[in-house]
Amino acid sequence: MDNSIIGIGIALGISFFILYTRKTKWMKPKIVWLICVGLLIIGLFGILYSNAEFRNDRIMYFGFCVPIIYWIFDRFFKRISENLHKRDFILFLRYSDEINSGFGAKNPQVKNSDKLFSFGLLIIIVGTLFIGIQTI
Repeated sequence: MDNSIIGIGIALGISFFILYTRKTKWMKPKIVWLICVGLLIIGLFGILYSNAEFRNDRIMYFGFCVPIIYWIFDRFFKRISENLHKRDFILFLRYSDEINSGFGAKNPQVKNSDKLFSFGLLIIIVGTLFIGIQTI
C-alpha cells in the first residue's frame, strides 16, 4: 500500500472530523490541541528522519501536520466571529448539525461571515494538503 494515501487520509479524515464535531460537548479544545500537537510531533519527526528518496513517506508524515494548521485557523475564525457577532460561527456545510440542509431550506441565522469561515476552512484543509504534496 502506498504510504502517501495514509497521510492524505489522516489529513482529511482528522481535519473533517474535528470540523464537523467542533461544537459537540465531548470535543473539548484541550483534547483537540493534544491530538493535533501529538500528530504534529509524529509528522515532524517523520519528515526530519525519513529518507529524502522516499517521497511517499514524506507525504504521509506531512499529512500528520495538516490538522494543527486547520485547528489554528479554526480558532482564529472563531475569535473573529466572537468579536463580530458575539458567538462562534455557524458551520454552513452540508450535513452539518447547525443548519437545515433540506431542499429549499432557509437559514436566516447564517451570516455571510459564517459562510466565509466555513468555506475558508475547507479551502485551508484541502489547500494545505495540496501545497504540501506539491512541495515535498
